[in-house]
Amino acid sequence: MNKQEFLDRLGALLSCLPASRVAESQAFYAEAIDDRMEEGMTEEEAVAALGSPGAVADAILDEMPPIPRAMAKTRRRSTVLLWALVILGSPVWLSLLLAFAAVATAVYLCIWLLAATLWLFAAGAILALPFALVLAFAGLVEGNVPFALVYTGEGLLVAALGILCFNAALAASRRLVALSQAWVRKALSPFWRERSRMAPDALGAAA
Repeated sequence: MNKQEFLDRLGALLSCLPASRVAESQAFYAEAIDDRMEEGMTEEEAVAALGSPGAVADAILDEMPPIPRAMAKTRRRSTVLLWALVILGSPVWLSLLLAFAAVATAVYLCIWLLAATLWLFAAGAILALPFALVLAFAGLVEGNVPFALVYTGEGLLVAALGILCFNAALAASRRLVALSQAWVRKALSPFWRERSRMAPDALGAAA
């Protein structure tokens, strides 16, 4: 099998994928064949070193996230079968998807409401200091020194608690942002996978 035959066959086996993905895979394996030929292999030897087009295509599909992989493999067998499964299974998978989204959203909002409560308490405690000082000053004007001292002490204490709560709210918010990003990546993992370049992994599997 020569280079063009290999690429044509690979493209046919990957026709269940978007055209851009097929072109990307073909370009990578064309480059891999050229590299081997530059190392001294003949065209047929370079193609044979990659494995069969079927094995390469399977390796590429196996690198995909679970749900797109299942849809691609089903589409490769029969587009009609894919649509039949999507339509007939929609009451089940759509219900599960909506339930998962509702629960995840509720948990997410509850966690952020706790963080918002910390922020509100911190803001209220810090803003209470000026009012306490105003009351203390009023007490001094009236000659009620104990009253002034009590409100000054209470204001400083509440402000100190507010600063501590502010630091806790800031740390919690930063942590929640990191957890939110991790949660989003986890939630999308059945549908999407980060990759710098998929084909090298597939090439290793095929070899």
